[in-house]
Amino acid sequence: MNTDTIANIPLIFTAVLAVVIIALLVVTKIRRTAKVSFISFFALTVLIVACVKAFFNSGTLTFNLLILLATVLIIPYCVMLAFGKPKEEENKNGEDAEAAPEQTQQQIVVEEIKPEEISLLDKGRAFISIAANSFLESKDNGESDKNSEQELLDNINRACMEVTGADGGAVLLVDEFDDVISVKSFIGDFPPPYKLPDDLPHKQIRVSTSFKYAQFPLRDNIFGEVASSGTAELITVPKIDDRIFENGPEEFLKLGSFIFIPLKLRDKDIVIGLIALSRNPGKDPFTESEFRYAQTLGDFAESALKTTLNFKQYKEQQELTRESSIATSLQVSLLPKKLPPIPGVSFGCFTEQTAGVCSDAYDVILARQDRTSFVLMDVAGKGMTSLLVITMIRAMLRLIVNTTQSAGTILSWANRGICAENNLDHFASVSLLNYDATKRKVQLATSGTIPVLRYNAAKGTVESVSVSCEPIGVEKSKTYKDIEFIAGKGDILITYTDGLAEALNPNGKQYNISNMYNILKENCKLSGKEIANLIKSDMKKFVGAESLHDDQTLLVIKIQ
Repeated sequence: MNTDTIANIPLIFTAVLAVVIIALLVVTKIRRTAKVSFISFFALTVLIVACVKAFFNSGTLTFNLLILLATVLIIPYCVMLAFGKPKEEENKNGEDAEAAPEQTQQQIVVEEIKPEEISLLDKGRAFISIAANSFLESKDNGESDKNSEQELLDNINRACMEVTGADGGAVLLVDEFDDVISVKSFIGDFPPPYKLPDDLPHKQIRVSTSFKYAQFPLRDNIFGEVASSGTAELITVPKIDDRIFENGPEEFLKLGSFIFIPLKLRDKDIVIGLIALSRNPGKDPFTESEFRYAQTLGDFAESALKTTLNFKQYKEQQELTRESSIATSLQVSLLPKKLPPIPGVSFGCFTEQTAGVCSDAYDVILARQDRTSFVLMDVAGKGMTSLLVITMIRAMLRLIVNTTQSAGTILSWANRGICAENNLDHFASVSLLNYDATKRKVQLATSGTIPVLRYNAAKGTVESVSVSCEPIGVEKSKTYKDIEFIAGKGDILITYTDGLAEALNPNGKQYNISNMYNILKENCKLSGKEIANLIKSDMKKFVGAESLHDDQTLLVIKIQ
């Protein structure tokens, strides 16, 4: 290999590298990852030609001239790159559409949006604003809440009519307790798509008024069917839809086209209402675009209504909590305060309450020297009505135990008094124990499910001394039986509500009453208060961290 051949090897590599660079520039241009000028292709081509000529012609003049030409060509391109306009400005001025395809595409999308589509956002924002104002304008009497809700429904109705060009609109809400859907907002001309009552005159004002206050079941009519299915409907030809009924030949009853949009709480998949829109016959039916506009506004309406409903539930809960707090304070005031020594007995009790107003109550009445009355009540339900029943029974018993009437007669009279109150549907289980310390005589009567147990000190056994019967407040003519016996010294009487016997531990196992029997037998020498505390501790240990499902109350009366 001579010296010239060796000297030509760099020329070969230079030409190959130039070809590779051209290939890379082609890929760059195709993928549009950078700006590539034709000058670069031309300069590289000149360089390749120079290398080829120099390889076959050992003279250097031609090669040098071609290299100079390539350099001269590439310098202007480099100057343009160094001092040209920045890419950001080109994109901003729209001078280089190829370098900013995404921006150009966004500009085209904005230009294609129609004015009515842009206004949807403003209308939806108005829904949210009205819903938010209900927080600020709320008053304790609830009148402001009602007005704000009606304003929101009317605003939703008007907005949907405006964007769709509807002649009439209605917003209906579902009543989850009665399984009906009721008209809450009605505007414009809305020919009823349901069968009118036979006795309703076909007069426009009468039909409109009837529809304004109408309720519909969630079946057998278009409103109920759409609410039940949760699917929006565009109906352009009502005559071929068997869910729609046309009522007569009168012009105002003729049907055009309809849009029905269900309002759904999407996080719970529950339909809470319906937007209904109507267009009169003789006009073009609703279009698919108008149907989509109504659905979009329906989405905004759902969010606004959810806000309003959540706030309404919050206020109701706050009101219930306030009412419960007042009622609980009143109930605590009814419980006996610190008692003086009770002749012939030691007394113990405990009460464990669930949330809200307790349905259990007890009383100790020092009626006469020969009568001390112990009362335990368990009223069905909770709340103010339960407290009212407890208060009525307590007042009647406190009045009657001062007479010579027996325990059974006293409960019978109280039962007639509660049954006479027609507006009360609560009933109560009651145990009444009258004790005569002068004779150690026990007289008792029970109603409902409250039992009375006796620990017989002489026998060392626990036995039930009560009988099951109807609660107070069920049957006015019901009478209650007296049970009497002479108690021995050391005997223990226990009465308790069913919340204690039905208490559950974390494993779902029910409390065993035999545990209470064992506590009585093993601790019969203790006072009534000490025995009550032992039973309370045993109950708490059994229940553990499990929450109570019902109130628990226990009375312990030990004969001394």
